[in-house]
Amino acid sequence: MTRFFFLGCMMLIVPGCDNQAADALQSGNVIGLMGIEGRWTGPVVPKSEGCGPPTKGQMSVERKTFAFDPFQATTVIDGTVSGDGALDGVFSRPGGNQQTVSISFSGMLTQHDDGAESIDGQLVSGHCAWTVSLKRG
Repeated sequence: MTRFFFLGCMMLIVPGCDNQAADALQSGNVIGLMGIEGRWTGPVVPKSEGCGPPTKGQMSVERKTFAFDPFQATTVIDGTVSGDGALDGVFSRPGGNQQTVSISFSGMLTQHDDGAESIDGQLVSGHCAWTVSLKRG
């Protein structure tokens, strides 16, 4: 019985390997099955000098929450995702002299004319701001 089950599965899988669905599944790219959910990555670029070099940010999005690492593992911003694709989050920690240091992210899922999606937004911390443009990855 087990042999027939695996044989049946293989008979269904093999013909599926010669079409566009198989190409997409075998591409190594992350495919969004339930909307915005998945992995996103892209440039984080300072808007002015004195705010550090450009970096590559990474975001993991679940149904109603996200975690965004804009500076390669030094800060992780946790936030929420609204029904219309808006993302908002803040990370705060104690700084020197009893001050609180915080960074906030505000972004939006953008649908482009070619069918591609991106999460475009802005990071803000004190006098510094960065533009963010993330693609599935």
